[in-house]
Amino acid sequence: MPAIDKIGIIVYSDDPKSLAMAMNLGQVALAMDTEVVVYFTFDGLTHLMAGEKDLGDFERMVEAGVPDPYEMLGDFVETGGDLVTTVACTTTIDMLGWDREGMDDSVTTEFAGAAAFLDETSDAAHVFSFG
Repeated sequence: MPAIDKIGIIVYSDDPKSLAMAMNLGQVALAMDTEVVVYFTFDGLTHLMAGEKDLGDFERMVEAGVPDPYEMLGDFVETGGDLVTTVACTTTIDMLGWDREGMDDSVTTEFAGAAAFLDETSDAAHVFSFG
């Protein structure tokens, strides 16, 4: 199987299930020594916000043994090192009137708009979207 050097992932939903799927894919890519750029935009930005997270209906899955997607995100960023970039969409932040200070520094590695994400993933083998 040919090596995959880089993938992009777009998360645009506040559903913890979307985050879990994105983090699962990201962790598999890291295990393959693949660089991963995750772009959080629209409602997906809530995953990067500081503070307590509501798992909603996903709580039942966590109770059944599925990993907590917010713990997965923290582990993904912490263990991924230079292979991981998590991007908070500045256009969405500005459009919604949110404060960049409200983003969790431990899981947000960069602030940028869509053009920067497209530039950064122009050489990606694949770009996946979770919403």
